[in-house]
Amino acid sequence: MSEGEDAEATRAQAVGIIRDALRREYDGLIDLGDVEGRSVSETELVFTTRALAAMSLQLLTGFPSAEAAASVTDGRDDQGIDAIGCSPSAPELWLVQAKWSEQGKARFGVEGALKLLHGLRQLDNRDFDRFNRRVRQHADRVRDILESPECRVHLVVAVMGEQASKDQARQVIEQAAADFGAAVECHVLALPDFYAAAHRGGLPQNVELVATLPGSWYTQDIPHRTFSGLVGADEVALWYQEHGARLFDRNLRSHLGVTALNLGLVETLRTTPETFSYLHNGITVLCDSVETEFFSRPVVGAPVRLRLKGAAVVNGAQTVASVYYAYEKHPEKVSLAAVPVRFISVANAPEGFARSVVAATHTQHPMGSRDFVALDEVQNLIREDFRATLDKEYVFRRGELVPTPTAGCSLEEAAVALACGHPDASLSALANASTEHLWEATPEGTYTLLFGRRPSALQIWRSVLLLRAVREALHELKPGLTGRAAAIAERGGLLVAHLIFRLDGAAGIDDPDAEWEPVLGDVPGRVRQVLAVLIPLVDDLFGSNSFVATIFREAERCRLLAETAVRTLTDAERTPQLVVASPPQQPRRPSSARLLVEHRRIPDGTQVLYQPGRVEERAIGRWLDEDPRRYLATWSNDARHPLRWAADGRLYSVNGLIRHIWQSAEWREAWSAVQGPRYWIIPGEGSLADLAEALWDAKALRDTGE
Repeated sequence: MSEGEDAEATRAQAVGIIRDALRREYDGLIDLGDVEGRSVSETELVFTTRALAAMSLQLLTGFPSAEAAASVTDGRDDQGIDAIGCSPSAPELWLVQAKWSEQGKARFGVEGALKLLHGLRQLDNRDFDRFNRRVRQHADRVRDILESPECRVHLVVAVMGEQASKDQARQVIEQAAADFGAAVECHVLALPDFYAAAHRGGLPQNVELVATLPGSWYTQDIPHRTFSGLVGADEVALWYQEHGARLFDRNLRSHLGVTALNLGLVETLRTTPETFSYLHNGITVLCDSVETEFFSRPVVGAPVRLRLKGAAVVNGAQTVASVYYAYEKHPEKVSLAAVPVRFISVANAPEGFARSVVAATHTQHPMGSRDFVALDEVQNLIREDFRATLDKEYVFRRGELVPTPTAGCSLEEAAVALACGHPDASLSALANASTEHLWEATPEGTYTLLFGRRPSALQIWRSVLLLRAVREALHELKPGLTGRAAAIAERGGLLVAHLIFRLDGAAGIDDPDAEWEPVLGDVPGRVRQVLAVLIPLVDDLFGSNSFVATIFREAERCRLLAETAVRTLTDAERTPQLVVASPPQQPRRPSSARLLVEHRRIPDGTQVLYQPGRVEERAIGRWLDEDPRRYLATWSNDARHPLRWAADGRLYSVNGLIRHIWQSAEWREAWSAVQGPRYWIIPGEGSLADLAEALWDAKALRDTGE
């Protein structure tokens, strides 16, 4: 057999092993309903392509097989996206395009790259109506992720071939990633990657880490083997580069995702990396086993290399993500930093020990810039001013109960409103990117610009009222805007508020005798005027293919938009009119509870179970476990209050009971937004959201005749 024939035989054998692994892992899990009636060969091709997309997602995220299979979106109107993966606890999104080849010779070229990027742009523009049903079912979560300041997008190319990506195709993706922002990463998986996964016979693989302790470390063996010391930050960054989100796959073997980047960590690494180990908490790594390789003498404290099998970061995911982010930008700086790390081997540990470590390490609440700002005496003076002059409450300490909208406001709301009212539009961009930007208290920092010359309670309160009025006006316009226009209106809300401040909102804002109600009354009309200018201006300045998700977080782009918009808006003859479409003809989807009640989908008295997400489980799991009734409720077909909580016997709305549970557990960091139907499940049938979605999809199919 010639060398070429031998290579062909080896490739064919690898393809066969991969095909068998896909069948073994995903048989019965991949949706093939749209290819019923086709030939066996066609159906097999569709299955293997979709299973390849699922395997890619599972390799990169650690999703269980069923969840990875359910994430497949391949089919008509997929817009180049064969699978969508959404982190359940972090603003992280994976978009997969898969290409199968029975010969193992698939290629990924410019055409495929452009299709994948086209799909990302369609998502960014909120053009969900152009996608198929499989994509649309992820619409809410995708929208939430793309709107998050800490959003990270992973473009995944999966090809059944040895050469995964041509240089030209890779350049297309990298350029688009640069346009979208720094939070886009490209991953290429090829035949060797899938062969290695299939050959292991299990997904995902156990994470194996190598950690170098140069010296001054210590250890203990009783009762559990532990090593503590400093690891080079660049080595920590390489952990994530190699293993991705699987690095955090420990809590009951379920995916955690990368938590939000900590801007303070990144800034320390960029400016004073040598101080990093003194200023920031370390990370904790659990592992199934650890082996030591000494460079010289085998004594405690001497340079050693640790090889850890079955490793997972159980505390410090934020640190790892921030180190990796900084390493991408400033590798030479990060190489000068060290990270305190504790390695714990759970070999021979009693059942529940690993969970105890995870729970204990997540009860720490380190001080951040936001907490130090609360120590500023200026904040106390502002609160006194609120009470004395306005008879309202101003809350500035973390954990304090935020007043109702009519009773006052919080420091966060005040800071965002003042940022919008500042003459420099870049401050609205900073607030849009992350409120963490607002707490920099250096002489030129944002906090100093906003609060350095202590604003009066009247100025703050009127700024807050104006921002609220802008947001309410945008909310009212939302049903009449679609696609890219809707995305610009939604993500550019803070810049819209800035422009209204610039035009006529700042005059008299600190004058007790100035009438403020007329200003607020003009806001809806002003919002329409501003949007009429802003929506086409985004495309004129940055192109119709620009990514909306990042435009309003970038200081220079917001400055340019603001200056250009102000010139147009001050010229009445040049100001266009906003075209708002009539409400969509399709009926608006009722709430999940109302839909279920209208169809009597769930019999009265059915028991439903609260299934907390991974973040909530860490935060309130112990509290829930103290009384098992806290997990339980019974269903009654009342659209307003369908749940009777077993813990107190009272009736609640679906969302209201979730909020009540979080408040009762004193979870201070709980989210303000609640998607209650996804938390309540009927064992063996699915969540309330799943049941309601199935009813709505069935109605849509009847209406469209699909």
